[in-house]
Amino acid sequence: MKCSRSSSDLVRKGLPAIVLAVQIGMLSAPEQSWAQSALDPSSSNTQLRLSRPSNATTDNADGATTGEDAEQADAQTDTPDVSATEESAEQSLDAATLGELRQQNPREESIDGLRSTLPPDGDLAPGVALGAFTLRPTISERLGMERTRTGKNEWTRSYLETGLKGSLVSDWSQHELRIDAEGTWQKTLSGIVEDDPEGRIDAAFRLDISHATLANLKAGYSLQREDVGDANAISGATNQALVSTYIAGAEVVHDMGLIRGTVGVDFERQTYGDAQLANGTFVSQEDRNENTAILRGRIGYELSPALIPFLEASYGQSIYDQHRDDQGYVRDATIYAVKTGIEADFGEKLRGELSTGYTVAEFEDPRLDALSAITFDGNATWSPRRGTDATFGLRTALEPSTTAGASGSIAYTTTAELTQAIIDELTGRLATSITWRDYSQASVSSQTVYNVGAGLTWGLSQSIDLNADATWERTRQSNVPTSDVFTAGIGIALKR
Repeated sequence: MKCSRSSSDLVRKGLPAIVLAVQIGMLSAPEQSWAQSALDPSSSNTQLRLSRPSNATTDNADGATTGEDAEQADAQTDTPDVSATEESAEQSLDAATLGELRQQNPREESIDGLRSTLPPDGDLAPGVALGAFTLRPTISERLGMERTRTGKNEWTRSYLETGLKGSLVSDWSQHELRIDAEGTWQKTLSGIVEDDPEGRIDAAFRLDISHATLANLKAGYSLQREDVGDANAISGATNQALVSTYIAGAEVVHDMGLIRGTVGVDFERQTYGDAQLANGTFVSQEDRNENTAILRGRIGYELSPALIPFLEASYGQSIYDQHRDDQGYVRDATIYAVKTGIEADFGEKLRGELSTGYTVAEFEDPRLDALSAITFDGNATWSPRRGTDATFGLRTALEPSTTAGASGSIAYTTTAELTQAIIDELTGRLATSITWRDYSQASVSSQTVYNVGAGLTWGLSQSIDLNADATWERTRQSNVPTSDVFTAGIGIALKR
C-alpha cells in the first residue's frame, strides 16, 4: 500500500508538469520555425520538434518523473511572447536586407576624389517662391569704357550700365513654363552718346501630351544695336541701327520606340532703325524690315540612348515689308534646306549635336543670283572635370544684302568658350569666335570678323558677385578700312 500511494502521488504530481512541457514545446516550435524560415527560405519545411525543459528528468527505469523536478521546470519556464518573437525576426530580416543592399549599391564617388563645395543648385541663387513658380532676379551695375577705331578715325566713350535680369520657372508635376528676361541701359559719361536700351525676353512652354508625345511652344522679343561686324552695317557710322527681333515657334515631338519624329514651324520678324553717321546725319534702314517663316521636319533613329542620327528638311519664305528696296530690287525669297547629323548625350560630361547639309535661297528678282551653300551646324558642351566647362559651336547662315546687284553673303561662324573654377569663389572665362563671310557669288571680297573675350567673376556670397571683363573685336575686308572695337568694364551683381 505504501508503494502504490507513492506511485500514484508521483503520477498525480508529475502529470501537470508533463502537460505544461508539451504546451511549451508546441508554442515555441512554431515561432522558432517561422523565424528560421524568415531568415533562411530553404528552411520552410522544417518540422516542429518538442523540446523538454532542461530541468525535467525522466527515470528510464520506472518511466516516472520526479515531482520536485517537474515543479522546478514549471517555476522556471514561462510562456514565450509570440508578438515579440515576430518583431525580433522582422528586425533581423530588415537589417540583413539593408546590409546586403548597401554592399551591392555603394555610393558613387567623384571622379577626382574631391568633395564638392558647391551648393545643391550649383551657383544658382535660391530665388523667390511665387506659388508654383520660382523667380530668380539679378540686378547689376557696371562701369565701362569703349574705344572704336575705323581706319584713321578713333573715338572713345565711357558709360555707366544698369542691368536687370531674371528667370521665372514653373514647379509643376507635368509641363513646364520658363520665362527669361534681361535688359541693360547705358548712361554715357563722356564721348559719343549711345544711351539706347537693349534687352530680350524669351518664353518657352513644354506641354506633356503623353508619355511618348510632347509639344514645345516659344515666343520672344529682343532689342539690340547692330554690330559693326554685321554684313550690312554702315561703314563709318558712329551709331549703327537698332534691331528689333520678334520670334515665335511650335513643334511636336513623338517617340515611336527607336524612331523619333519632330515637326515644327518657326516665325521671325526683324525691323531696323536709323543709323547715325559721323557728321550727324541719319540713314534709314526701313527697307531691310523682313518676315521669315520656316516649316521643318526631322526623323531620327536611336542607335543607343546616347546616339541618335537624324535627317532634317525645311521649307520657308522670306517676305520684306517693302516689295522693292531703295535700289529697286525685290528681295523676297524661297528657302530650301536639308541636313543630316547626329545627336549625342553622354550625360553631364559630353552632349551636343553635329550636322552638315545644303541650303539655297532663290530670290524673286531675276537680277539676283540664288544664294546656296554647304552648311555646317552644331554645338557641344564638354566637362572634362569638375569646375571645367567648355562649349563649342558651328553655324552657317544666309545673309541677304542691301547692296545693289548683290544677293548677299554666306556666313560661317565658329565659337568656343572655356569656364574654369580657379578657386571656390573665383571663376575665369575665355571666349573666342571667328566669322567668315563669303561674298564670292556677288564678286565682293570676303570679310572676316575676330572676337576675343576674357572675364573673372568673384562670388562674395551666393547673392553677390563681383565681375570684370574685356572684349576685343576686329573686322577685316579688302578695300574697306579695318575696324577695331575694344570694350572693358567692372561691376557688381546682386542675385536673389
